[in-house]
Amino acid sequence: MRIDPKLIIHFAVIAEEGSFTRAARRLRVAQPWLSARLHKLEEMLGFRLIERTTRSLSLTEKGAEFLAAARNVAEASEAADCLALQLGRSNRGVLRIGAPPYSKAIRERRELIDAFAIAHPTVSVEIETGWSLALLGRLDRRDIDLAFIMGDLDITGFESVILRRFGVALTMARDHPWSAEPTLSPKALAGRPVEVFVRNLNPILWDTLYAPLIDAGAAFIEVPEVAEGPPDRMRSPDALAAYLDFGGYDAGLADVVRIPLAAPALVPFQLVRPVSQLSNAGEDFWQSARLIGGKEPPLTR
Repeated sequence: MRIDPKLIIHFAVIAEEGSFTRAARRLRVAQPWLSARLHKLEEMLGFRLIERTTRSLSLTEKGAEFLAAARNVAEASEAADCLALQLGRSNRGVLRIGAPPYSKAIRERRELIDAFAIAHPTVSVEIETGWSLALLGRLDRRDIDLAFIMGDLDITGFESVILRRFGVALTMARDHPWSAEPTLSPKALAGRPVEVFVRNLNPILWDTLYAPLIDAGAAFIEVPEVAEGPPDRMRSPDALAAYLDFGGYDAGLADVVRIPLAAPALVPFQLVRPVSQLSNAGEDFWQSARLIGGKEPPLTR
């Protein structure tokens, strides 16, 4: 008896979701069709996999045993899909690079991508936007070829080259009393409310970047929009926002100024690659990054 692998995969999704409704939504199919698929699989096997009531479903004893094999089939199918996608990209001359959304402001990223595009006109460069932690997961699955990562994350199993290190800059309105200061001490922010990005997006980066402000006793306000970059307009004349110091890339802003924080905790901006072999295009991009980051040795963990 040969069983259609898709039937097994559909069963695995139903079991994992614990609901036909959620499983159908995840698979983007109609619920009655999915129920019929499970019934077909059970008929082929000769035993029930799931006990269904009007309010819940549960695995039978044989269903629980069969689920282990079903998960293996689902994982193997996903791995095959990823490999096919990579091989297809290599045939088409596509290089997929992950990057945090705010990193387009970083000169090293722009120079690397622009120089590569000029030197390799037949290779299409696709930028996949995401937060650093999510990008590492996609890199591990080989959904992308390389990734720009902000912060000193756990990159075990990857190789990294640091392109630049960043501290903190405070954004404030141009008529703020501190707007003419060349730098600001963390002590000046003791007890003051400071807008920051939401910590759970990248806890390691958050803790490292804001360590001087934490030690000084600043009162943090987590604002989702700050994750996209420092604000171009403040919510009130006395408001402060803390973000990565990109070195005045937008110094011409009309409504706000960026003041560097004195003695900041520096965090690395790095390009990360799998230890395994890259495509020719990926290897060329990596070697170009090593030239830019040549002042600091590559990190291998």
